[in-house]
Amino acid sequence: MDSNAHQRTTAGADAAITDQGPGQAGATEGDPDAMASPSAIAPASDASSRKAALLRSGILLLVLFVVFGLILPRFVDYQEVAQALAALTLDQILVMTILGVIAWFVCGQLFTVLTPGITPLRGMVAYLILSGIGSSIPFGPWSMGVVWVVFRNWRISFEDSTSGVALYGIINTLARFALPIFAIGFILATGELGSGRKAAVIISIISAIIFVVSVVVMLAVVRSDRAANKLAEVVERFVSWILRKLGRHEQPDVDGSIHRFRDSVGDLVRRRGLAGLAVTLAAQIPWAIAFVTALRFTGVPADVLSAGEIIGVFALVAVITIIPISPGGAGVPELLYISFLSAIAGPSWEAAITAGVFLFRLYVWFLPIPIAWILLKVVRRGQPVLPTTAELKAFSSTAT
Repeated sequence: MDSNAHQRTTAGADAAITDQGPGQAGATEGDPDAMASPSAIAPASDASSRKAALLRSGILLLVLFVVFGLILPRFVDYQEVAQALAALTLDQILVMTILGVIAWFVCGQLFTVLTPGITPLRGMVAYLILSGIGSSIPFGPWSMGVVWVVFRNWRISFEDSTSGVALYGIINTLARFALPIFAIGFILATGELGSGRKAAVIISIISAIIFVVSVVVMLAVVRSDRAANKLAEVVERFVSWILRKLGRHEQPDVDGSIHRFRDSVGDLVRRRGLAGLAVTLAAQIPWAIAFVTALRFTGVPADVLSAGEIIGVFALVAVITIIPISPGGAGVPELLYISFLSAIAGPSWEAAITAGVFLFRLYVWFLPIPIAWILLKVVRRGQPVLPTTAELKAFSSTAT
């Protein structure tokens, strides 16, 4: 890599981590990538960051109250939901727990594929921390910053930590666009596609187009300087046109951003991008199985909701919630699952469906929250559990 490319790589890495959110490197004596001591950071900055985190968590609780305290009780009898959950046997809870752990483990392997030095077990730990912190402290990429800190505590290099975390978010989003394609394929293969699924087909077609175009563009950019320059030119014109319509006249550095991306994670995309995408898609299989199983355990039979219909709803909600409709992914996915599945099954099954959705989301959303804080406490032993934005900015600016 030439000197200019190296400078863009370093700048891109620094920018990516500075924007990620809070963090603190686990600097150890003799580590060539060790970072500066946090002793010079002002306590006021720390207090401000932590106050912002508490405020964000408060907004999350407000959303949960609105969804589960005000909206759902108008349509669902919570007493019936409680009865369905209380009827679960120990064996059924054990089966769901096994499926949940398998899903956590497989999801974590994306970190293993993208980041040299991350073992399969540590990949699962990183995934749980990412999920739990993202769910409990919404708004902004706090969880990505915290995972970067965890990687540094594990003595993963600055460059590998930065590129691995950055590419994780890109591939994870692309894979969600691909999910409806497989769902509709499954429904077609089982002969379950009816006139009531036209919306699902439309969303799947749109998702497929976005998925294919995104993958092709990303691969072209990382493989060719000419493609990167062409994309930068097109995007820059489009962004400038939008800014002019908004009455703003600043000129964004699109070309620099695209080349920084290419220089910082381009080689990783070429070597491991497709493997990472395959792992991410494979990770959705145990979640889909867990979703179907949860609904069966709470009393929703196959003749009311088939596996294809459940997987189709699972995929469509994954695409819809790519846009962060609610902070921390709280409330809205449950509402969408219950609404879509009840529309197919009928209102008489709302309580059983709600119980199944709650059981499924227990492993997807709720349990990773306490587990993440426990794991973070272990990884950052002797340090504050939650790093601050001021810490991360100070450390990234002094990284070797």
